[in-house]
Amino acid sequence: MQRKKWFRVVIYLMLAAMIGSTLFIVLEPLLLP
Repeated sequence: MQRKKWFRVVIYLMLAAMIGSTLFIVLEPLLLP
């Protein structure tokens, strides 16, 4: 049970990193003049 919980946490962290990097790539040209 504990191991599956940690596995899910790692999956969410990877998804958050992918979404964050994509948003950064999209928003960087708008934020920087």
